[in-house]
Amino acid sequence: MRRSPRFVRFIAVGVVLAILITLILTFVFPETPNYSRAQVFGFVGIILVTVFVGLSAGVAVAVDRASTRRARTVVMTTSERVDGETETGSAQLDEGSTN
Repeated sequence: MRRSPRFVRFIAVGVVLAILITLILTFVFPETPNYSRAQVFGFVGIILVTVFVGLSAGVAVAVDRASTRRARTVVMTTSERVDGETETGSAQLDEGSTN
């Protein structure tokens, strides 16, 4: 069994981090007469979003590769079919089984 990471979630976290850092960098430094804060936010945002998307996708690939190494094969077979409803939250054990 192997659980793979959700690449979209990793990339979304990268985008959010990039936007937050862009906001911080835009307002920490003084405004220049040549560029408005909106222009600085746009330019820095494009660069940081690109970098952070690449980094977060790389982290997702690394996590996926690490989970591949620890994966194991599981074979599931059933010997009988059980019909009917069981109570939620309670486990029914056979008389001969032990824990």
